[in-house]
Amino acid sequence: MLTEELIKYDREHILHGMTVVGKTQGLVIESANGIELIDTDGKKLMDLSSQLINVNLGHNRRDIIEAAKEQMDKLNYAATLRGFSNLPSIELALKLSTITPKGLDRFMWAHTGADTIDSAFRIANMYWKAKGLRKYKIISLFSSYHGTTRGVARATNLARGVTEEMPPTPGHIHIPNYYCYRCPFGKDYPTCGVQCAKFLEYTIVNEGADSVAAFIAEPEQGSIGFIAPPPEYWPMVREICDKYNVLLIDDEVMTGFTRTGKMFAIEHWDVVPDMMIMSKGIVNGYLPFGALALTGDIFETLSGNLLPIGSTESGNPVCCAMAMKCIDVYVNERVSENAARVGNIARERMEKEFLALPHVGTVDGLGLMLAVEIVTDKESKGIPTPGLTDLIQKTGFKQGAVLRVIGNRLGYSPPCTITEEQSERGLDVLYSVLKELKPEDLKP
Repeated sequence: MLTEELIKYDREHILHGMTVVGKTQGLVIESANGIELIDTDGKKLMDLSSQLINVNLGHNRRDIIEAAKEQMDKLNYAATLRGFSNLPSIELALKLSTITPKGLDRFMWAHTGADTIDSAFRIANMYWKAKGLRKYKIISLFSSYHGTTRGVARATNLARGVTEEMPPTPGHIHIPNYYCYRCPFGKDYPTCGVQCAKFLEYTIVNEGADSVAAFIAEPEQGSIGFIAPPPEYWPMVREICDKYNVLLIDDEVMTGFTRTGKMFAIEHWDVVPDMMIMSKGIVNGYLPFGALALTGDIFETLSGNLLPIGSTESGNPVCCAMAMKCIDVYVNERVSENAARVGNIARERMEKEFLALPHVGTVDGLGLMLAVEIVTDKESKGIPTPGLTDLIQKTGFKQGAVLRVIGNRLGYSPPCTITEEQSERGLDVLYSVLKELKPEDLKP
């Protein structure tokens, strides 16, 4: 079939998540290698978004693929439900415990970030019940993304239309996010006193600390467009959670596995959560896999209780083998160091060159999870037309790149293995796309 025929069939027969039904990007990817995608017309495109911020080690890594093949020849499926074990599952737990924050050395396997988070919520409720307490409320941030499945959709607060067809779920509460460029409290950092963190305490007290089970957040907000917190935020949140006996759940689905220049983003602030969610980069996006890490205290408290969570493919041995190989690559190739170094160089260029453009308001993010915010003008910080997203994406295609653009925030999140020379070429594309924007393209 010709590309046009493939696109037509796609639009008429396939539903794409987080997309208007019947709409596609008009692009069909056929193969990929390293940081490049190749479409059905043979055009090469730099993948400057790592697809969905999950292909951290690049496309078509033969060592990772061979690890999966080798495991398929040995043991391609074995259940972990109902107490059954398989060797790769146990070996992965041992290896993962060498890189997770100290104390997070108990694990549960899942398939995606969303079902891993769903499991974390249920475990939080079970934990407090086992302690004889009725703590069930979950606090999350405005503009957060934790998945769209029914069990976690109400913790997500990304944009209108994402969860509005669902009935309200009791016990889900949202509080203002950390967004210094557009402070929800109308203050300026650092004289704000980090009000966004203090508001968590205010909410816990007003909801009743005896009813709040957990607080969940991304160390750097991802799906809203790569918003990083002020440095005091996470230590303050940890202290507040400890003060009121609230579990701290760290969503590392997007930020984990070297994306921000650390193996896990929470390490930037030397904070250890009670539970940590992993997916995406744990298998480099090649297979569906998720992992929940939790403390020994939670594990011991739940010991002797039935855990009514899990599914047929939990702990799939092929996924576990692939995750082990990915961990080896992250560690042995010092990928976090590369992401930090190349990311720092990229941010310096953005702050010097991009920020000088009249419609770039701020530069944000950590490591290779960076973004620029596009505004109608710097003084008013006006938000451009929603049509800007499609315009930027199409311009990126023409210039040979797949970009990450959410609303008026243009992201930069290439594979964490990208070289400095490749990164400079990628930034050239971003700069060219931004420079081509005209005032009429930004009208709200």
